[in-house]
Amino acid sequence: MKKNEIKIKEIIDKLYNSRKTEEEVKQINLLYEDLYNYNLTVKETENTTDYLNKITDIILNETGAGIYAAVTAILFSLKKDNTDYIKTRYNGTVNKLFRGLANVPDIKPEKTEKQTDNFIKLLLTITDDVRAILILISVQIYKMRNITSFSEQEKNNILRLSKNIYIPLAHRTGLYNIKTELEETHMKHTEKEIYHSIAGKLKETKRSRDLYIKNFTEPLKKTLEDAGYRFTIKGRPKSIHSIWNKMKSQNVPFEEVYDLFAIRIILKSDLENEKAVCWNIYSIITDLYKPNPKRLRDWISTPKLSGYESLHTTVLGPENKWVEVQIRTERMDEVAEKGPAAHWRYKTGKEGSGSDWLSRIRNEIENPSEIEADDNVKTSLYSDDILVFTPENDLKSLKKGYTLLDFAFAIHSKVGETCTGGIVNGKIQPLSYELQNGDTVKVLTNKNKRPNPEWLEIAKSQRTKNKIKRALKSITYDAADIGKDLLKEKTERLKLKFDDNTVQKIADYFKCKTILELFHKIGKGSIDLQKIKHAVEYEEKEIKPENKNTENLEEKNLKENNFFSSGDYLVIGDNLSGLDFKLAKCCNPLPGDKIFGFVTVNKGTKIHKTSCPNAKEMFSKFPYRIVKAKWNSTEGNTAFSAAVFISGTDKSGIAAEITKIINDEFNLKMQAISLKSKNNNQFEGVAAVRISNRKQLNDLIKRIKMVKGINTVREKQSYYLK
Repeated sequence: MKKNEIKIKEIIDKLYNSRKTEEEVKQINLLYEDLYNYNLTVKETENTTDYLNKITDIILNETGAGIYAAVTAILFSLKKDNTDYIKTRYNGTVNKLFRGLANVPDIKPEKTEKQTDNFIKLLLTITDDVRAILILISVQIYKMRNITSFSEQEKNNILRLSKNIYIPLAHRTGLYNIKTELEETHMKHTEKEIYHSIAGKLKETKRSRDLYIKNFTEPLKKTLEDAGYRFTIKGRPKSIHSIWNKMKSQNVPFEEVYDLFAIRIILKSDLENEKAVCWNIYSIITDLYKPNPKRLRDWISTPKLSGYESLHTTVLGPENKWVEVQIRTERMDEVAEKGPAAHWRYKTGKEGSGSDWLSRIRNEIENPSEIEADDNVKTSLYSDDILVFTPENDLKSLKKGYTLLDFAFAIHSKVGETCTGGIVNGKIQPLSYELQNGDTVKVLTNKNKRPNPEWLEIAKSQRTKNKIKRALKSITYDAADIGKDLLKEKTERLKLKFDDNTVQKIADYFKCKTILELFHKIGKGSIDLQKIKHAVEYEEKEIKPENKNTENLEEKNLKENNFFSSGDYLVIGDNLSGLDFKLAKCCNPLPGDKIFGFVTVNKGTKIHKTSCPNAKEMFSKFPYRIVKAKWNSTEGNTAFSAAVFISGTDKSGIAAEITKIINDEFNLKMQAISLKSKNNNQFEGVAAVRISNRKQLNDLIKRIKMVKGINTVREKQSYYLK
């Protein structure tokens, strides 16, 4: 038998020895056939079989992902692009894991530094089976253990991914031994001098450290033996990476790090009594050595989500040195050492029904507790988001269902406004393409492209829709400004008056409902300016309204349930670029008032209250120039001018009292106050203030009315500051 064939048999034997169910045996048999049909002994090198052998070991014995994960990892190493074959041949679990691995994008290590959580989330959302994550961790361990066999560039990439992705993942999944190994290997290759310096000092102090551990544990052993406990005590040095972190966080040299090692007490106990046993041991230790109450960590009463259970305390040992002591049972120790590899066995009894530990691990990856999480891995993750890559491999977070158009506007408004489509995963896609998790997206633009109303149906994000609406309004008013200038120039050439009457005749001729529509169409070039003279000279026969009461029509137009019932509104306070409007002085409208816009020929749009004294005339004579309008409901920072008429009994200090109410009680800016004495010891006058809305003005009027001697307080609608 050839050497590679022997290694293949070794792999299959390992899988058979770990099998738990008949279904697992079936999947192993299929894999065995595939390995030989694939002709691995001819097509692949000895390095490949060695890799598969070691990966199988790691998955089965260290990450604990199980038989299906091991089968999937082997298949994926050999048949990465053969998803259809796997789907028809293997069971649903293997198929699902294989698809999850196939969907993992090519992550650029340099992009992971500041987006650790996003990349972890991306890996998690690519598959709903967390064993795919354990396979990825297993592959990373293999690479780190064999890092010297890679090129310098590959080595740097592997180290970066370990630091930013796989160390946090190993921590969250309870793979603490693997986490420590990855940290140590990373430090050994990135901070060589510090690593070897600490390693050397640990070696130098080993004899004294061993002696101290002996002096610390001997009285403890005797006490526990006398009490009848069965146990093992281990003394171990802290990892070099952990010691270096303490040196940095405490800002001390190696010699001043007080807990260079930890004592672990591993107890024999049945499942029912293990918590009580651990606390009894804690009581015995703290009777012997003084504890530091701030350093008690109880993961027995409340285990970590990864399944880790242990009782940690720090006590003052001989020579007044602090020593960390970990107390756990044999079961707890196996779970702590092997993570998921042991956890499922104790929680479920068999791997086939191990959904409990899988769901717990997934929960821990999604929502790491702040106490346990690394500094760069604290944000909770949400499954209703997707992550997509830019061509530069930056990650962008979007909601599920968002389109290519939403993505373009998320990058920048200008990119969105000129977007024509995009290239997603190498294929051209339309603006309506719904983005998927892990897509790589390049937006295509054209400087001559402009938004159109159909985009409002494509966009899913309300923010995108708002941007599109603003762009459409801007386009409309930009074209209207151009059209207005063109029409003015044309009428002047024809020696015609550019006034309301002329413009309205032209609008009627071209069947434009409003003057704004006329200007817009001229600006877009959809109206032939050569017909302007004919339009002015053309007069349609006057059609008299039948049985129509003009007075009632005007009143009806002023009612909100008719005039404001449908269509687009001019939103006041939205700061729309290119929109020319002013508040009418005849009625001084305020936020909270019912309003409408009146389009003038030369002075833009004037905003009036529907109760304005001039409203009836405007609706009657110029209904085509009325624009529906409303206040922006979010507006709150803009101040408006308002005036209050006041009259009453003249007395000393009345002006000061009114001023105090305005300035101190309402905290309003007063623009002017003018009170004049009249006959019969009476006065009247006006106070002008800057106000935010109608309610504020009404409240101010009510308050001034409460002043003794004041007879009348009301809004003065038409008021001009000199």
